Amino acid sequence: MSININNCDLNNDYFHFTNKENIYSILNNGLLPSVGVASQLVGDEPNVSVSKGGKGIMGIINSFIHMFCTKMKISAIPEEYKKYFLEVPDFRLNSLIPKDIACKAMVRKLQDEIYLRVELDKEQLEKAKIGGLTGYDMKLPMEIDKSRLNVITDTNNNILSAYDVALYIYQKAKDIDIFRFMHEDFFFMFESMKPLAITDCDNEVVGKKR
Repeated sequence: MSININNCDLNNDYFHFTNKENIYSILNNGLLPSVGVASQLVGDEPNVSVSKGGKGIMGIINSFIHMFCTKMKISAIPEEYKKYFLEVPDFRLNSLIPKDIACKAMVRKLQDEIYLRVELDKEQLEKAKIGGLTGYDMKLPMEIDKSRLNVITDTNNNILSAYDVALYIYQKAKDIDIFRFMHEDFFFMFESMKPLAITDCDNEVVGKKR
């Protein structure tokens, strides 16, 4: 039910992010097609969203930040996301979200989430809908059995937050120019502001040992 992050294939494995509060339900029941807050923002139908490899993880985080600071007005921030935007003084404002505030909110959101590795078979992949511009964002219309899911952990078997996973990928990709060109907001999030204190968001490791 768990996999060390060092054993993940960042080229070919598939990953799904979810709020850490969902982890025990998912490990008992599998992944079920749904329309989450993120899916509502883009008008998706019920599905299970996965990203392929580290490129997919960088891409989805980059897309979130880009949407926050170029397309979403402060007044349109979903209620479920407002807790991450601590620097916003008034959620009635109709101005766009400043990039530094969008990045801080994204860090807090990632600290509140985890990544699962998802094993997909040929039939599931054939039914997947490819989303986004990169081809690394996929939407699956079917349930994913719990036996195909692995929580990502560190070498001590502690469950990693989605932020930890993203940081691991950043460290692997930070010297590769093409990734910087494609996902500049992802790199800005790590490099253009001081790290946020853990106390900015409830970031307890889920379950600690498994």
